[in-house]
Amino acid sequence: MSRICLVIPSNRFDQYFIQLPLDAVTAAGQLRAQGHTVAVWDQRLQEAPDGGDFDLLVVFSAIADRAQCYPLELGPVRAAVERAAARYPAARTVAVGPHGTHLPDATRAELGVDHIACGETDSATVGAVHSLLAGADAPVLPAATTPHNLLDSPEPRPRPFPNIPLEEFAFPAYDLVPVEDYTAEVISGGLPLPGPCGMVLAARGCTYGCTFCHLPFGTRMRNQPLDRVEREIDAQQSAGLDFVFFLDYVFGINRAFYGDLCTRLEGRGLGWVGQTRAEVVLKNDVTAWARAGCQGMWLGAESPAIAQTGVHKRVTEAQIAEAVHKLKDAGITPFAFVLLGLPQDEACVSGRLVDWAAGLPAWFGINQLYLRPGTTLYDRLAPQYNGGTRPATWREVQEVTRRYRASYPTDLDHQQRQLEQLPNYLGNAIAPVAG
Repeated sequence: MSRICLVIPSNRFDQYFIQLPLDAVTAAGQLRAQGHTVAVWDQRLQEAPDGGDFDLLVVFSAIADRAQCYPLELGPVRAAVERAAARYPAARTVAVGPHGTHLPDATRAELGVDHIACGETDSATVGAVHSLLAGADAPVLPAATTPHNLLDSPEPRPRPFPNIPLEEFAFPAYDLVPVEDYTAEVISGGLPLPGPCGMVLAARGCTYGCTFCHLPFGTRMRNQPLDRVEREIDAQQSAGLDFVFFLDYVFGINRAFYGDLCTRLEGRGLGWVGQTRAEVVLKNDVTAWARAGCQGMWLGAESPAIAQTGVHKRVTEAQIAEAVHKLKDAGITPFAFVLLGLPQDEACVSGRLVDWAAGLPAWFGINQLYLRPGTTLYDRLAPQYNGGTRPATWREVQEVTRRYRASYPTDLDHQQRQLEQLPNYLGNAIAPVAG
């Protein structure tokens, strides 16, 4: 058996929240159940583990809460690799996460690791350990024959490790991290504030397939056993967390599954925030969510004109407004994701998006569009912003987004600054207090 350390890098989002690395503690629990000695070094909160050297360092380039909107800049991950390798020089190094899954050779070169393992990070971590113990030594570790449920692409992708069935994962090793120190947006008096918060992933996947969205869990829905979900919540509450974030990308999409979940959550003193789509809100009894402890819900609103942008998201402005009001009427604080720079977005080009966001009776967060490997929008647009060829390095990937934004028919930075001045911009509520 091996001694394994799972490494979580620091990043620029730490100033707002430091969320539980759920995929790392899940992988740690599985490896420990198989007889390995496992530690987690969350460099955002922990010092290097004591107790001698490790055989293997597994570095997560983007943990679960960042994997859908993973950053294109790998500098912080490279710094984590260097710090860990300096502390444990005898260990081999492996990187897992979306970066290596989509550009394995470029990621290995950028990070200076020995190996890349592709696929969902918890399954890829376990698969990498098995491959290395079996004698594998390839830069991109070989996977078994079962393919990962990645988005279809006109270009071949590396074969990731097969997903471990959710019912076969050992219980997460929460004891390896300071559970009580993790944070996210919590609701106090109807207002969002940074506070102690855990994380739960009851179901993986998203069936909608918006072309701008990276789906690290694929397009097929996979539900965890509800008994397991309850046990995870119990463990986090026992560690002192009475608020959690449901990372599920479309909370409520399976009304029977989520209805049963909400019934189990009633009366246990748990507050929670989730994320979903406007049309899913409109199909659900959200008062049941509120009775189960839901205090806030994120909507993928993006833009009032998103249905006309050709990114396969046919949600209307009226549906977004109706969903916001339905949540508010149930006593749930609504949040909206706003996305600047969608292709042919007349609301963004005209500036109407700013007035729309100002009029939303909801808190909103802002992102400018990134063209990310692993999305069909990237597959379609990247070559035309890279001299007709697909990018081969992360620097070229970053340049694709920079050129796309520079060619956009309005100043996206100016529009973002306008949005950031609005009183319902979430950053104005959760920004760190100076001093």
